[in-house]
Amino acid sequence: MNKEIDFIRHHVSDVEILCQLAEECNELAHAALKLRRTMTNDNPTPISECEAKKNLMEEIADVSLCLKALGIDLIDREFCLNITRTTNEKARRWAGRIRDNAK
Repeated sequence: MNKEIDFIRHHVSDVEILCQLAEECNELAHAALKLRRTMTNDNPTPISECEAKKNLMEEIADVSLCLKALGIDLIDREFCLNITRTTNEKARRWAGRIRDNAK
């Protein structure tokens, strides 16, 4: 972990970092919806698709920072394996729902 994240962890409680994470997740959701608007143009927005993608990446970085401040290392091998297994299971279920709906 880098010294700035160590500094944050020393000065901000996990409870407050969780609040920050929730806020950043909300902003990430908003950025995803805004990007969708630029892609469909059904409900035009003044920002470009390129700017919307940049905003989405910034919000992903904010979420990542909060996770790191909570001590969740996205490059930890065991953590990544657990996330991959969970992601694969969720993808299987999602694809199954799509297949079932297509029948």
